[in-house]
Amino acid sequence: MIDTLESFDRQLLLFINGANSPFLDIVFYNLSKAWASIPVYLAAIYLLYRKYGWKNMLISVCVVGIAIGLSDLISTECFKKVICRYRPTHNLEIGSFVHIVNGYRGGMYGFVSSHAANMFAFAVGASLYLKERMWTIFFFAWSILICYTRMYLGVHYPADIFCGAVLGSCVATALYFTEKKLSLRFRN
Repeated sequence: MIDTLESFDRQLLLFINGANSPFLDIVFYNLSKAWASIPVYLAAIYLLYRKYGWKNMLISVCVVGIAIGLSDLISTECFKKVICRYRPTHNLEIGSFVHIVNGYRGGMYGFVSSHAANMFAFAVGASLYLKERMWTIFFFAWSILICYTRMYLGVHYPADIFCGAVLGSCVATALYFTEKKLSLRFRN
């Protein structure tokens, strides 16, 4: 069963990574950079300010920021450094089949994807606070696009992405409901 899942994971990665072009190499390489999401983060901050004012915007930004930081820490310290699953670009069995963009191979280990954990922590957290369908769709679409860039670049398997997304979603949800519970307790 595990061999079948591993085989499917590799085949899907090679399919996504193999559908490349010079134009998409440039687009996805740049979208994968942390700075590419700054306008999306700033839009979320502005929307939270517009909806709640300074005080509640600051609380929500802090909670989402902590969710992102915690997701990043857990993905690295509890998964990558413990499970030690080679990234596709470092895997000796398939590494030679992976299309590499600008020499970028990522770190040695990739399970779970920190990009996916962080982006989904952001998307879930911002969506829970904003409660606006259009923005929820946009935040999740953006997160999925960023996750796709990681597979396109050959630095994460789909399972790395999926598990990272689940991790980030769970962390953001837990922190959101913890903050809501604490704020109710302090108000009373």
